[in-house]
Amino acid sequence: MSGDRVREEKKELRRTIRAKMRNEWTEEYRQTVSERVCQQIEAFLPFVRSHCIALYCAMPDEVDLTAILERYQGEKRLLIPRVEGDEINFYAYQSDSLVTSEDYKILEPTAAVEEAVDTAEIELILVPGLAFDPHGGRMGRGKGFYDRFFARCPHALRVAVTSSMQIVEQIPLEPWDVTMHYIISDSKTYEVRD
Repeated sequence: MSGDRVREEKKELRRTIRAKMRNEWTEEYRQTVSERVCQQIEAFLPFVRSHCIALYCAMPDEVDLTAILERYQGEKRLLIPRVEGDEINFYAYQSDSLVTSEDYKILEPTAAVEEAVDTAEIELILVPGLAFDPHGGRMGRGKGFYDRFFARCPHALRVAVTSSMQIVEQIPLEPWDVTMHYIISDSKTYEVRD
């Protein structure tokens, strides 16, 4: 399949998922999904065993991991991304040093916090996205931040977190798209086989 064809399929899938979410993604639904996903994460053995975990502050249409951030802040080393140019880098989570980014309107660490964490320290990454498939395919928002980061952090376990509404049969993938090792949704945890 040609690159142009894959990009067109992705555009169409993004439109479809966004339209579905506009109709069905209420704040009540988000809270229910987020609670269930956080419970699944807490029971997920690789999460239990990991000490240095990268996660994110959610946008309004993403699974909210605030409960994980609050419960494990003192127990594990939790990291949050900040967009820096064309890259994302992860910084130690400090609830009092988060600001809303001007470009993306998401909470991220201020520029005043310590240096970015060495990617070699990250054991597990909880990854947001717009859609996923049971084979580990991920479709983000089209900027490629996470795919570029995964290339710099290939050893970390990649765990998608999502609602069952965002799981589709097949994500059209381009050569640089990186697949997930696991997908945790509100209804099921998928282990992806290579």
